[in-house]
Amino acid sequence: MGLYNLLLFNGECPRCGAVVNTEAEFKMGLLNWDTYNLGDALTWAIGKSKPPHQKRPLDGNAFGDGYVCCPNCEKDFWVSIRVEHDKIMDVKVDITKDGYIK
Repeated sequence: MGLYNLLLFNGECPRCGAVVNTEAEFKMGLLNWDTYNLGDALTWAIGKSKPPHQKRPLDGNAFGDGYVCCPNCEKDFWVSIRVEHDKIMDVKVDITKDGYIK
């Protein structure tokens, strides 16, 4: 099992079309199984941190992927997560990446 954080959000599943409250597993910042909401400040690794933890990028801006399993249809999909000035600002479904569950 790898380290990751969770982002709670409300969105439409691209697999079944249901609008659901769900969570995305993502690997940005200090990976500590922390739970975030949109608008929360992301905690970055500091000091002599080693991968997979991430130190703060210039201006606190970053893009990353998130992995989601729909609670309605139990199929998976990917999202893109945007961090701006250390805050989680946006999450969008990434239709260019296929899920693992068929």
